[in-house]
Amino acid sequence: MTNVQVPTIAIALGTSFLAVLTGVLMNNTRLNDVKELLAAKIAAGDAELRTQIGQNHAELRLLIEKNHSEMLLKLVDIDNRLTKFENERRVVQ
Repeated sequence: MTNVQVPTIAIALGTSFLAVLTGVLMNNTRLNDVKELLAAKIAAGDAELRTQIGQNHAELRLLIEKNHSEMLLKLVDIDNRLTKFENERRVVQ
């Protein structure tokens, strides 16, 4: 190796190392930005979902209670019909 080749190799390796280091640092910064943005969007979506669930909770409870009452009325009606049918069958025998 000559005296000119050693500094040339050192400059080439140093420049390449600095270019790669700069790229890694910039990429890391971008990934952190994306991570923070994604975390903020997830938190906003979570808050919005909790708000919607809270608003719909009372409505759903009323609907469930209404359906429960209707089902109970229908079961009572079926029970009355069955009891009537059983009583008719006993009379005929």
